[in-house]
Amino acid sequence: MRSNTGSQKFTSLTIVRSGLFIAMSLVLKVVFEIYVPLAGIPALRINFASVPLILSGIVLGPAAGLLSGAAADIINFIVKPGGPFFPGFTLASALTGFIPGLIFKYIKRDINYNLLNTVFISLLSVGFVSVFIFNGILTFDNGILYDGKALHPIYILGFFMLVAIYLIVPLKLTSASPSLSINRIVFAVSTTQLVTSIILNTYFLSVLYGKGIMIFLPARILTSFFVIPLYSIIISAILNVSRQQ
Repeated sequence: MRSNTGSQKFTSLTIVRSGLFIAMSLVLKVVFEIYVPLAGIPALRINFASVPLILSGIVLGPAAGLLSGAAADIINFIVKPGGPFFPGFTLASALTGFIPGLIFKYIKRDINYNLLNTVFISLLSVGFVSVFIFNGILTFDNGILYDGKALHPIYILGFFMLVAIYLIVPLKLTSASPSLSINRIVFAVSTTQLVTSIILNTYFLSVLYGKGIMIFLPARILTSFFVIPLYSIIISAILNVSRQQ
């Protein structure tokens, strides 16, 4: 297995590998998925099904990643529907494979990905806090108040520790190959999560269930804080192990 650095053709091997990534995504989604209800709706799903789809784009290229993501969503709906079928979710799943492939194929390796990741996590942090301020949940009248009650310092400390971990881990976990640097992988995963999970899926959930975007957005941003570093570490480990075979 290697990363997508050149032109990729739809050979029989590509189709077989794509099928394997789809199968892994389905298993991870069916067996290891947790539903978190928001406003009485199972709107937040925590799983590792995106990892094989991101890998399909990196390894097989953006076109194969796109088709793998779309096929995985459709097959998963047939096998284990988690609600009504909505084409928007299929689009988001397809982009989960397409965006990383696009980044690894067309964006240069010598870009300062660490700087881009720092900017991203900073904007994500500001956006997360701003959502609560906008909804009047987080106020600063007499200290830091959450829903009218004093916010325990441990939550504030935990938030800043999470941000610090997000920034420090990519610097420590460097890859043996520059093309597979953890910073580059974090950038690909972050961009994918931003477009598919935070923006598109949040909007699609709002349309599908007739709820305001702000109901879904805070939890989806918070989840991204955890899954982006986790996905990045897993993908980096898999790619590096596969290159040593």
